[in-house]
Amino acid sequence: MFSKQPIIVEVVRGQAVESVHQVMVAVVNEGGSLLHSWGNALYLTFPRSAIKMLQAIPLIESGAADKFQLEEKHIALACASHRGEKAHLEALSQWMEKAKIPESCYVCGPHLPYNEASAHDFIRRGQKPTVLCNNCAGKHSAIISTCLHLGENPEGYEKLDHNAQKRLRKVLTETMKYDHAKAASGIDGCGIPSYAVPLQHIATGMSVFVNSKEAPARKAACERILKAVTNNPFFISGSDEFATAVIEKTQGRAIVKGGAEGVMAGFLPEKKMAFALKCADGAGRATQLATVQLLLQLGGLTLEEAKSLSKYSQPSVTNWKGDVVGQLRIAKPT
Repeated sequence: MFSKQPIIVEVVRGQAVESVHQVMVAVVNEGGSLLHSWGNALYLTFPRSAIKMLQAIPLIESGAADKFQLEEKHIALACASHRGEKAHLEALSQWMEKAKIPESCYVCGPHLPYNEASAHDFIRRGQKPTVLCNNCAGKHSAIISTCLHLGENPEGYEKLDHNAQKRLRKVLTETMKYDHAKAASGIDGCGIPSYAVPLQHIATGMSVFVNSKEAPARKAACERILKAVTNNPFFISGSDEFATAVIEKTQGRAIVKGGAEGVMAGFLPEKKMAFALKCADGAGRATQLATVQLLLQLGGLTLEEAKSLSKYSQPSVTNWKGDVVGQLRIAKPT
C-alpha cells in the first residue's frame, strides 16, 4: 500500500479531538525496496537512537566484543536506550571493568535514571548520577571499546574527524545506502554526531538485519546483534518500556527501537521486512500507537499480542487522580 496520507493519530478528551499527530511510515523488503508507505517516505529526519543496532556493528566486526569477552547483555546494551535500572548499571560497570574504560573517557553527560523507581532510589540515597546512568552509555561503551581494541586513542571520539565517527559513517552509508559524508549533521543528546536521512533509507538500514544476501562478515555481525537483542529485551530499554515489551511478547518476531522526537525503526526477521516511522511533531506516544498498528497490519503482532500491549495499542489519557478522561486512536481515513 502506498498512501500520500500519513497515519493520523487523534488525542480525544471527552467527546472532542484535542490534538492530532501525523506519522509517516516507510516499509521496505530485505533489499531496501519500498513495499508500503504512508505520507512522505523520503521525509528527512534524524534517526536518533532508533539506529543504535546499526551503530553497534563496528563493535562486532572489529573484534572488540570478542577481545573484551562481552556477553549478550553487553551487546544488547550497545543497542539500547536503557532506563538506568540496577541491572543496567551493574552490566555497564562490568563492561567498563572488562575493557578498562575510565569514566572520564565518556562524553555523554550524566542524568538521573529514566526509570522512575531507580531515580527515586538515587535521590533517597543522595547519590549523584554517573555517566553510566545516561541512556546512551552502552553505545558510548561500544565506541570506546572499539577504539581501544584497534589501538586508537578514544579521546575526542565524538568529533566528526575521529576514526570512530569515520567508521560509523561508513557503516551507516553502507547499510542505509545514503552517503553520510554528504548528509546534514547535528549533535545528538548524548554528544555524538547524528545525521539527517530520508525515512526510507532509515528503513533500508534496518533491513541489513534481515537481508540474506549480505556479505558473510556483515551477516554474522548482524545475526549476533539480533540474537543478543532477542535474548535480552530488558537490556534494550527496561521494565515496562515499549521496545522491551514488543520484543518480549513476540519472542523476537518483531524488533523495534525508538528514538527521540518520535522516531521508530525495526524489522520482522521472519517476513524479511524493515520499517521506519516518524511523527512530524516529535510525539513518541503517537509513534508507539502507529507502530503497534503497523505491526498488526504486517503480521508482526497477533491480535492477542496487541491486546497484551494495551498500554501502547489502546493508550488512555488520564488525569492526576488516575481517572481515564480520553484516549489516543488512529483516525479513520476520510
